[in-house]
Amino acid sequence: MSPSRPLTLPDALPALRRARLVKPPISGYWIERERPVGWKVLERTEVLGGAIELIADPTGLRHRYQLLPWEHSIDRSTGALLAKAVAKVRSEPPSSMSETEAELRAHVLSVLRSMALPMAIEDEFTDAVMRNTLGLGVLDVILRDPRVEDVFVDAPCQQTRVYLTLNQSGPGHVFGRCETNVIVSEGEMGALVGRLKYRSGRPFSRSTPVLETDLGDSRVRATALCPPLSPDGLALALRRRSDLPWTLLRLAEHGAMDEVAAGLLSFLIDGRASILVCGARGSGKSSLLSALLFEFPLDQRVLVIEDTREVPVGALQALGFKVQSMLVGPAQGKDGAGSAEEALRVSLRLGESAIVMGEVRGKEAITLYEGMRTGKAGSSVLGTIHGDGAREVHDRVVNELGIPEASFASTDVIVTMGLIRPGGGLGQVRRVTEVAEVVRTPDGLQFLPMLSYDGRYHLSERFMPLIARIASGWGMGYEEGLANLHRRIELRRVLLDMGREDPSYLSPASILAANEYLWQGNGGSAADFISYMGER
Repeated sequence: MSPSRPLTLPDALPALRRARLVKPPISGYWIERERPVGWKVLERTEVLGGAIELIADPTGLRHRYQLLPWEHSIDRSTGALLAKAVAKVRSEPPSSMSETEAELRAHVLSVLRSMALPMAIEDEFTDAVMRNTLGLGVLDVILRDPRVEDVFVDAPCQQTRVYLTLNQSGPGHVFGRCETNVIVSEGEMGALVGRLKYRSGRPFSRSTPVLETDLGDSRVRATALCPPLSPDGLALALRRRSDLPWTLLRLAEHGAMDEVAAGLLSFLIDGRASILVCGARGSGKSSLLSALLFEFPLDQRVLVIEDTREVPVGALQALGFKVQSMLVGPAQGKDGAGSAEEALRVSLRLGESAIVMGEVRGKEAITLYEGMRTGKAGSSVLGTIHGDGAREVHDRVVNELGIPEASFASTDVIVTMGLIRPGGGLGQVRRVTEVAEVVRTPDGLQFLPMLSYDGRYHLSERFMPLIARIASGWGMGYEEGLANLHRRIELRRVLLDMGREDPSYLSPASILAANEYLWQGNGGSAADFISYMGER
C-alpha cells in the first residue's frame, strides 16, 4: 500500500467484511452489529443510549463487549430527524465548552425546541444529539455501564477495536479486559480530542503530547496522547470512577477480600496505624485507599493530597467526616497550586490530622517520612505506592527515594493488592494478598505477615506487636485487643450476609453505624447487631 494513500477501513480491517460494519452519517463510530458465529450471550443490559451484550467465544476464554447504540437501531425517518438536529446544534455551538454538563444539555434542548421537530423530543433522541455533538459519542454509552472501569482507544484508532476493563461483579464472576465491537474513525478521534483540549483549556501538541483532564462531574478521567509520543496517531484512555463509594465490604462483595481482611483493616485504621497500600497498576490501590477512609471515626480530621481526584471527599463530607482536599501537580495545570511536597509541608502545619497521600512517588516522600519520624504527621498516614509486596516497597522507598531506613520504620503496615488469575485462566481478579507489619529487630526491619492469602485468608497466630500497641492505646491487654479484632470480623461477616439481600448494608453509612456499635461497647449477639442496624 502506498504510504501517501489515505487509510481505508477495508485496508485497516481485512478480516472483517465491510458489510458487517455500520455507521450512521451523524456518528464517527463504526459498529460491528453481528455477533461472531458460535459466540454465546452471557449477559444483557440496557443503559440510556444503547443495549449491551457480554458475549463469549465457544471456548469461554475470550469475551466481547457488544454494543448497539440507539442511533444505530432507529428507522430511516427518525435518523433523518436526528441528522437534522445534530447539524443544527453543530452550527449553533454553546458560547463555551467549559460549561457544566447541565448547561451544555440546556443549550442542546434550547436548539432542539427552536427547530419545531414533528415529534416529541424523548430522552434517547436528546441524548443522541448531545453525545454526537458535545460529548464522546458511543463512548458515553459505554461509560454509563457501572461495570466499566477503563476504556482504551489505541493508535492507529481505525485499525484497532476499542477495548475496556470490566470490574468483577462477584467472586465467581471474572472479567478483565475485553474488546468491543466499536471502532473509532480517524476524523472522530481528532474531533473528540479537540473537544477535550478545548474544555480543559490545557496545551496539547507535539511539544506537549499528553493531555489529562476530568470530564463532566469528575467521574471520568481522560488521558490523550499524540505524536511524537504516540507515533501512530492519537490515542485515548478513559478511567471511570465508581458511582458508589468503595467500602471494605463492597470490595469484599467483589471478591477483593473477605470479612477477615476487612475486620483487620478496620482495626488498624481505628488504631491510627500508618499504612502503605502497594500493588501493580490497575490492582485497585486507589479503591482500597478510599475504602479505608470510611473506617475513621467522625471526629478524625483528614487531609487528602492527590494530583487526580480519586478519593470520594464529597461522600465522606456528606456523612459528617472532616475532610480537607488538596489538589496538586498536573491536575492544576502549569499555573496550579504547586507540588505534592509543598502541600504536604502545609498539611504538617494544619494541626493534628490523618494525612492521605494519593500516591507516594517523589520528593514529597522525604517530607512525609520526616513528619512521621518526628511525630508531626499526625495520628496516621495513608498512601499508595507502586510495588509488589513489602520488601519491594522497602527497596523502592529506601534505595530509590532516598528515605533512611530508620525513617521508613515509621510505616506500620504494608498492604499488598494483587492481580490474581484464578485457575491460571485469562481472567483476573483484584485481591488483597498480604497485610504485613513493619517490625524493628536487632537485625534490622522485618516484614511479618498479619494476614496471608493462599486461596483463603489466614490471620497470623504469632504475637503481633502492632495489635499489642493499638490495644495498649485503648487501655486494653493484648488478648482484649484480639477480641476486639475478632468482634469486628464477626460484625463484617453479618453485614456481608445482610448485604446480599440489601446492598445498602455495604454502604459507608452502614460501615459507620457498625463501627459506632463497637465504640459504644456493645457486645451483644449477632441478632442484637442485626436489630441495631435495622433500626437505623
